[in-house]
Amino acid sequence: MHKNGVATLVGFLALSAISIALISGIVLWALPNIQKAQNQDEAMRIENRMIELHNAIKIAANEQTKLSVPFYIKKGRLALSTNGTENNSVIFTSNLKLPVPYNQRVLLGNKTEVGILGVDEPAYAIESGAFELKLHYIMLNDTATKDCYRIQLKHGIQSAIGPGDHTIAIRWDSEINDQDLATHSGCYRNITQVVLIDMV
Repeated sequence: MHKNGVATLVGFLALSAISIALISGIVLWALPNIQKAQNQDEAMRIENRMIELHNAIKIAANEQTKLSVPFYIKKGRLALSTNGTENNSVIFTSNLKLPVPYNQRVLLGNKTEVGILGVDEPAYAIESGAFELKLHYIMLNDTATKDCYRIQLKHGIQSAIGPGDHTIAIRWDSEINDQDLATHSGCYRNITQVVLIDMV
């Protein structure tokens, strides 16, 4: 009778050990794939947020109004660049360890500095690397009137944010008619809508 109890206990312990080893193996095998899928989902969510941010900036510039856009960042950093090589851009960077890093993939618009009014977007969004998404604003030329239009980003009190829940306040600030820049760029007039961006 005592041997039956010991055999049952040993069998139960062996079955438990095999089950634990099997479950651990599955988890260790699946965890990297789950992480990659979550990172891919995060990249797609940020893409959608950046397009929503772009649409809000266009509305603020066209209608001379103010809007706010909620922006949640799981990992990474969003920053406004108003000088240097990334001038007039909103840039999101994160190391999402995507299965295949992006190689200058254009998400929105055409990667050009001058477009045609009514045909092209006033900005382009390009993805690269482990995950960098740049929303860059360009000049649009009205081929009928030879006037050029652009959106100029201007930073508010805070121009960069990290992980967490944030609100991006977008407000039309002013309009600039610049004849000197217009003749330099081949336009009769250069009309710039200045949009203030404040990230909180």
